[in-house]
Amino acid sequence: MHVKYFFTTLCALLLNTVLHSQTYVTTDTSLQTQVNAAAPGTTFIIPNGTYADFYCSFTKIATAENPITIKAATVGGVTFTSDSHFVFKKSAHITLEGFVFNCQSNNTLVKLEASNNIRITRNVFELTTTNSIKWLVVAGYYNDYTFQFLSHHNRIDHNIFKNKTTAGNYITIDGTYNQDQTVNQQSQYDRIDHNYFYNNGPRLENEKEAIRIGNSQLCNSSGFTTVEFNLFEECDGDPEIVSVKSCDNIVRHNTFNRNYGSLTLRQGNRNIAEGNYFFGGGKPNGMFGTTPIYTGGIRAYGADHVIKNNYLEGLQGTLFDAPIALTQGDARTGIDTDFSLHFRGERITVAYNTLVNNAYGIQIGYAKSNGSYNIKLEDITIANNLVTGSQNSLVKIFNDQLGEVTWLNNILYPTGSAQLIEGGPAFTTSQAVVQNPNLAINGGIWKSTSSSPTIGNAVPTLNINEDIDGQARPSTSNAGADHYSTAAAVYLPVTINDVGPNAYEEALSVDKQETLKAIIYPNPTKRNFEISLDSQEETTVAIYDVHSRLISEETYIPISGTIKISLEKQPAGLYFAKIKTANKSGIYKIMKQ
Repeated sequence: MHVKYFFTTLCALLLNTVLHSQTYVTTDTSLQTQVNAAAPGTTFIIPNGTYADFYCSFTKIATAENPITIKAATVGGVTFTSDSHFVFKKSAHITLEGFVFNCQSNNTLVKLEASNNIRITRNVFELTTTNSIKWLVVAGYYNDYTFQFLSHHNRIDHNIFKNKTTAGNYITIDGTYNQDQTVNQQSQYDRIDHNYFYNNGPRLENEKEAIRIGNSQLCNSSGFTTVEFNLFEECDGDPEIVSVKSCDNIVRHNTFNRNYGSLTLRQGNRNIAEGNYFFGGGKPNGMFGTTPIYTGGIRAYGADHVIKNNYLEGLQGTLFDAPIALTQGDARTGIDTDFSLHFRGERITVAYNTLVNNAYGIQIGYAKSNGSYNIKLEDITIANNLVTGSQNSLVKIFNDQLGEVTWLNNILYPTGSAQLIEGGPAFTTSQAVVQNPNLAINGGIWKSTSSSPTIGNAVPTLNINEDIDGQARPSTSNAGADHYSTAAAVYLPVTINDVGPNAYEEALSVDKQETLKAIIYPNPTKRNFEISLDSQEETTVAIYDVHSRLISEETYIPISGTIKISLEKQPAGLYFAKIKTANKSGIYKIMKQ
């Protein structure tokens, strides 16, 4: 009996050692061979140094419980040069972490083919080439016409993409096609978060977006991609900084600073642009040949999009690059089948956005002089927005969109030489009122104050119950992205400290253990809080901010089942407490006011 118990325990210990072993590798051949033969849970470490022409093709499926990790000995300590690149083929649950790609070649740096749950994290990407190259691609498998192997649930986070000089995207989300490419499926449920996209230029006419999600062939498939908490700076290479070309994607809580171009819902339907910040940053207008280019905002084509709670300040763009631009189109959803065209906007809702101190405002219905873009918009709702500026017009209507656009409960406040509206009839009081919004600078952002006017929710069916800060928005609230509140902001503009390899801490996923039960009080708190547990055992409490950065981590012995935690030195905002005992864990939100 004792021998059997000892043998069982020994086997369990050995299995745990195998599943969580660390292996050091120094050559690409060794890494590829060992990863493809590895037991789930193995970590492969490449010693710090510089490696030229380091190429690996992985065909390994690990598990969610025991993923495989390929990492640098220290983050940023391994530099790949020359023609170094990685390919994941029909792989799953592998993490690539902590490398610097400083390469000179004509190959995509990282490509995922028909892979899922691959995580690309804490890396720096830079590639010198004279050709059009996509740097990181999520795709299907090149000859799988049965849709047996699909890409899904991959994550690209806390990386830096910088200094792109040729065509091709920093990140491309692609998909799987059948043999005659009549049935297509984009990779699904991928997440792109906490990355820094910098210096993509000079401008080309097309195919140089920072991120492209989908394409013309994939535009009717649902991607469910989430792009969030990223920082885009000096991304000037394409009229579309982020180009969404499929359905059911979300672009939220990103910050766009000093970029020529716009976030563009280019193809597909039912996409959401929410809670993003756009800053012109005083960047002067540029030139592409003889054509001026501008710092822009959000432009949309297709059907059933929602553009809400966005903040746009100091932008110089007009026409295609206006802060909010809905041009006419040259195709109609459900009728035309050339998906490379610009499908006119249908049933698009633009609600609770703030436009402040831009050269132009909301522009509706622009068409090119050559006769293209000649199909009018249809069933557009523009509600509860706040627009103020001192030049040109706050609203401009091209080509008589009367009857196609519904204006509701907007607040417009022209100052200086600005006109209220150009190209359309005067607004009725139910459409828009001219009223001082009484904004004030708060944390560098123009926000509502206690004296700002409130209006009713003109589109209650959208259930827009929070503002750009993540604070509660009642049915009667301020116009624009921000509703006045004394509560702490959950979401703030993304800064350089929130993105890239050094900002990263992965903590906010519950371990594979029984969920721990805890009571947090007071919550919200102004200084400190207590954790009440039904246990006296040793407990580790790690505190993280909203960007997953570790604030503190301590191990406690609960006194009468209670642990006291101080947030006194931390700014107001949303925090997470990851509470862990030997066999249980849980994650709890704490709001500091």
